[in-house]
Amino acid sequence: MTAKRPTLEDIAKVAGVSRATVSLVVRNSPLVADQTRQRVAQVMADLDYVRNIGAAKLRSNNSHTIGVVVPNLVNSFFTEFLGGVEHVMGQHDRVVLLANSKDDPHIQDEILQRFRGHGVDGVILCPAEGTQTDLPQRMRSWGLPLVQALRHVGGDQTDYAGADYVNGVGLALRYLVELGHKRIAFLSVPAHTSARDDRLRGFHLALQETGAENAGILEADLKWGGAGGAVDALMALPTKPTAVLCFNDVLAAGLMLDLRRAGYKPGRDISVIGLDDLPMAELAFPPLTTVAMHPNLIGAGAARLLARRLAEPDAVPDHYTQAPNFVARESVADLRA
Repeated sequence: MTAKRPTLEDIAKVAGVSRATVSLVVRNSPLVADQTRQRVAQVMADLDYVRNIGAAKLRSNNSHTIGVVVPNLVNSFFTEFLGGVEHVMGQHDRVVLLANSKDDPHIQDEILQRFRGHGVDGVILCPAEGTQTDLPQRMRSWGLPLVQALRHVGGDQTDYAGADYVNGVGLALRYLVELGHKRIAFLSVPAHTSARDDRLRGFHLALQETGAENAGILEADLKWGGAGGAVDALMALPTKPTAVLCFNDVLAAGLMLDLRRAGYKPGRDISVIGLDDLPMAELAFPPLTTVAMHPNLIGAGAARLLARRLAEPDAVPDHYTQAPNFVARESVADLRA
């Protein structure tokens, strides 16, 4: 037998107030005196009261849930991103449903349909590679508010939260040049997305600014345990680079592992820089020089944009761009000596 859940009427009877007053406390209304609020809150805690979101949804046509779709769960960047989303959405009394598209637009479409079926109030989406540019328009026709994050499709027609990867890559490359590096390679992922385009644009702009040489652009799959043959490709480049700037920390850590396996010493024989400054960057060997992109702040920014969109459905689309900062560690050699 399932125990009967306490109701607002039960709380009101024990606290000696009206049901309406208890309802105001549940909704964090400022109309309730502090002393009354504290007494009602204590009774709710004593009776183990949990708000019935299902009933609230029926009354308000609001599910108090939002969906978040990310392209993979390999990169802990998305874990921190989700933490920022949950922090802000918790303040708005909303539950976050997380789904992994595996960077497949077909899986992504299935997820979005399931989200529609569950009646989520809105979606924060990092679009999968190959997402059709008309997706934002389709979601608008569904009446499903959308914030794109970290990647984007369809121009500027939706709210967007992301990182300034153009500037982030520039910070990394200028640091290398300051330490005497002249031949610099870029290790990217094969997925063709706006995030990849931003990084490559930053790479080429910084090369033009500094006069450094593009030693080559390589690709490797995003995975733990190595960079998938990138070392062989790196050493086969016509102009041997003194440093490699990586798409993110996961690729950088994998590259350093493969370099050590091949008998090279990262940070001495060849320098490596990552992007993101994930917690594992400081634990890599050697500790990874990287650019902090603050995924938790980007997640919080995306959540604030969605909360605004839910409150103001007709508002003009807005953007949140997180500024990077450089973090120097031991994976880069000083060639000036």
